[in-house]
Amino acid sequence: MRLCVAHPDGSLDVREGLQPAARSGHALVPLEDADVIPLPVGATVAHLPGRRAYGVDRHGKFVALEDRWVPVAAILPVGHLRTLLPASQPVTGSRRLPLFGYTAVAERDGELVVAAIPTDSFEWWQPSRHTAAGLPEAVDAARSALPDNRLVDHLARCALEYRCYTAQNTFFRRYEAALPASPACNADCLGCISLQSDGAVASPQERMGFAPTPAELAGLADHFLGGEEAAIVSFGQGCEGEALTRGRALVEATAAIRGRHPTATIHVNTNGSRPRVLERMVAAGCDSVRISAISFTDPVFRAYYRPIGYGLEEVLECGRIVKHAGGQVCLNLLAFPGVTDTPSELEATLAACTEMGVDQIQWRSLNVDHDWLIEELPDLESGVGMAVALELARRRLPQVAHGNFTRPVAHPG
Repeated sequence: MRLCVAHPDGSLDVREGLQPAARSGHALVPLEDADVIPLPVGATVAHLPGRRAYGVDRHGKFVALEDRWVPVAAILPVGHLRTLLPASQPVTGSRRLPLFGYTAVAERDGELVVAAIPTDSFEWWQPSRHTAAGLPEAVDAARSALPDNRLVDHLARCALEYRCYTAQNTFFRRYEAALPASPACNADCLGCISLQSDGAVASPQERMGFAPTPAELAGLADHFLGGEEAAIVSFGQGCEGEALTRGRALVEATAAIRGRHPTATIHVNTNGSRPRVLERMVAAGCDSVRISAISFTDPVFRAYYRPIGYGLEEVLECGRIVKHAGGQVCLNLLAFPGVTDTPSELEATLAACTEMGVDQIQWRSLNVDHDWLIEELPDLESGVGMAVALELARRRLPQVAHGNFTRPVAHPG
């Protein structure tokens, strides 16, 4: 393999005589053939301005490249897990990078390769299925069916401008529908994609600015579930705050949806902050939850989430509530090389999965400036490698599925 770099204008090049390097947390590591796969279809290649690139010389030493060479990274499509970070360091005065999951890249035999593992090929979410063909017409149909529903215009922007797959599916009435519910949040996550509180980097999308009524939520769900391929409706989306802050609205909407659609999967994506709200939702008919977490150790959890009024005990209790009721419990694990795969973090995660009765771990590459995140988190021991961590999780939790996407819950009839 050869070290892949970029010119300041973003055009790619290779450096002869240098082997590629990568990073796990703070640590530089060589990038080996066993670490990489061909650049997946749907991946994006980017250069990292304001960063210094590193490679490995013929003596095995890590060397910094001159300023005229810029590090290169890949942004993976869904269904792939990043295993190593780009070998880069910010230079003095550099700006924070946009919120993407930057992955180590190299060149091999004339093609780009990336440090990644395929984790889920669920056909619902393949990029080839998501084109603009027929989307404007589907949006217009929803507007005609739901003329006074503010969620339609909100999700139309998500589908057409941001190209959000879940928003697109909502209008095509297939697979999983987005039911964003809350403009407010009780955490200030470092990697929040709808609101960056310090303004140092732009949010990829604008947070919703209104609180939908139960009728609006249930009405959109009813329209969606009339589609032949519709299966899941999901509260809690990237364009909103924390869904469980809208307790009464979610409970009323859940009851209305369940009453009209007894076999649909009613799902909520959440930070796990309000177990009593989730308990009432489950009683009303919610049968699936995906709880997002970067860590189950308090120092790392608090450094990333900056939570207000809740902690890990509430997160764990949310999982226990849904599992006790017979529902589906998914963990949205915000994976990061050099954090997720450290022994202490991995053991805490596996223990939490057992306590919550997790049915599926969704290994999700965390979208954030990796240099900024590392500086904000407490120091950790060296990681064992993301591939090793994934294999260990599979071996220690044999009844748990591993992937990226939520599946429908099976209902009798």
